[in-house]
Amino acid sequence: MNKLILKLALISGIVFLSSCTSDTGYEFMPNMYRSPSIETYAEHTISGYDGIPVEGTIARGYLSTFNYDGTLEDYLLAGKNAVNPLENNTENLADGKALYGMFCEHCHGATGSGDGTVTHPIYSAVPHYNDDKLKRRCDVPMCELKAGHIFHAITYGLNAMGPHASQISEDERWKITLYVQEELQNLGK
Repeated sequence: MNKLILKLALISGIVFLSSCTSDTGYEFMPNMYRSPSIETYAEHTISGYDGIPVEGTIARGYLSTFNYDGTLEDYLLAGKNAVNPLENNTENLADGKALYGMFCEHCHGATGSGDGTVTHPIYSAVPHYNDDKLKRRCDVPMCELKAGHIFHAITYGLNAMGPHASQISEDERWKITLYVQEELQNLGK
């Protein structure tokens, strides 16, 4: 009986020690186990990758009609130089109104008077579009903001308003800008 226990202990020890080797066996898909890691917004060194965006996408920071950074200087430049490429017609205004209703109205209100349904201490000072008392970054009332100013604020955010570039396409931002400049100018006065 003692010899039997000793033999079982010896066999168990051999099996246990042989299972602890560093050789893990074959890897059928080594790239899945050790894929190249790319940090967000970092440069990479992946061989064979040419950096061309997938068809139908736009690389970060490269818009077809608006190439300004999120700085104050570029905000002011956008106000001077950026022009809305969309035609002022009923279809674009209707689209802009619908998009404004989906993305802007909850804070800015239906007439742009800052009386949306969002009531939070951080968002309590949403400016009135037609209030000429409040001055913006470019030292003009909100109703005198240029298309580039509005597009820049939608893209990069302004004060408590966060950036909306990831939710709203470039074309849709221009439609909202068109609607704000053409329709909200006369509402809420």
